[in-house]
Amino acid sequence: MSNTGPILLVAFFVVSPNVTPAATPADQAVFTVIHGADPTLVNRKVLYRNAVAADLDLVIAIGSPAEWPLDPNSPAIWWDEKRKLGLFLQERARPDRVYSLALAAGSLDCGARIERATSSDTVISCTGEKAYQGLNQKFVYDIRAKALVSHFAYQPFAMMRVLTVSGRTVFVGSDLTRLVAVEFQPGGPTEFQILGNADAAQWLGRVKTAQEWIGSGRNEILYITPDEPESIRFGPSGAFTFAAGSIVDGNGKSYSLRQSTYDDFAGARGRRVTNGYARRNTIIEEKIGPVQSEGDKLWFGKTFYDGEGNSGVGGFGYFDASDRQYHLMVPSEIVDYSVSAIRVEPDAVWMAIFQSGEYGGSPAGVLRYDRKTQAIRKYELPDAVYGLTVSGNRTLAPTSSGIAVIDGDNVSRYFIDRTTDGRLKIAEAIR
Repeated sequence: MSNTGPILLVAFFVVSPNVTPAATPADQAVFTVIHGADPTLVNRKVLYRNAVAADLDLVIAIGSPAEWPLDPNSPAIWWDEKRKLGLFLQERARPDRVYSLALAAGSLDCGARIERATSSDTVISCTGEKAYQGLNQKFVYDIRAKALVSHFAYQPFAMMRVLTVSGRTVFVGSDLTRLVAVEFQPGGPTEFQILGNADAAQWLGRVKTAQEWIGSGRNEILYITPDEPESIRFGPSGAFTFAAGSIVDGNGKSYSLRQSTYDDFAGARGRRVTNGYARRNTIIEEKIGPVQSEGDKLWFGKTFYDGEGNSGVGGFGYFDASDRQYHLMVPSEIVDYSVSAIRVEPDAVWMAIFQSGEYGGSPAGVLRYDRKTQAIRKYELPDAVYGLTVSGNRTLAPTSSGIAVIDGDNVSRYFIDRTTDGRLKIAEAIR
């Protein structure tokens, strides 16, 4: 467990003019407390408010100096060393009674998100450049005493793999110092269970890891590496092979993925053209990304680098061994994105999408393609997705901050939290 502040992150935020919308009396009372603690924080914004007791609200707000105005309409939380995030308790019947729990500056750059806010603790995550997951900041408080008990930081677990063996579904992740295995047990009183060392060993041994030493102190980090891609045989008698990004038949004939033309690109991605991607300087190089075989078909999602003059048109589809043709679909919901994971089911094709640009991978959510109606549905998800699996009517995904569950219209997110004494537990994110 770390007691230091968040490490260096990079985020991008477009600010609006220094205009503060009219505040409610309750919000204004919180702003008065912020001003009293730090008069330089002239811009204020309430980020979260919810009841934590019969007579108390938990309020999370941010304050910023004049030269760093806040955008009142932006869902992003820009929490850097110039801005301070505050946690307060406020009496509902007497909103002028506000109790300050904490008022803390962020790191140099931090795209913050409220992961959890309860009657006992609040967890704020930070995401940086190239979707790097920074330290979670945890505030523990006693609402009866109206006081902060503890404030500490910890590296979150990125869940990089989902494994299904003998009817068991287990997620494996790393916090850069150790691995953890979490089993999904549908229908149980606690559906996600962190496995003990003995039970976890068989699952942790199924993933590849690597170690690096970084920084002047030569700090050791442990992370999960991608699996070596395996050859996939499909079609009649396994006559076709997919390997190293290419499809080859039994006679050695290769079937290359058709590349989008510039006219295809301009028609599908007009905003990219407006941003300077002209015919003379645009390089289109699209590849077959994640794949899954289904009888004579090899389903896949396209990937392409989208920056510095390189681009492409997102899409998905399948190569059919029966007619030796690619069947590609390019709905508007996917044209701007690459596919990071795919899951093919009899009724639907699930895909995680992201933008692979010069600032790293920017997650863009999950798509569901209905194979009967051809309708596309998008599920918003702020985390990078590393895989997809299905359990009953639910779709689950290991992500950069934990585990996501899609159940009908609902998307739930879970992460591995730490207690004040260093124990690990599964917690549900509030949004």
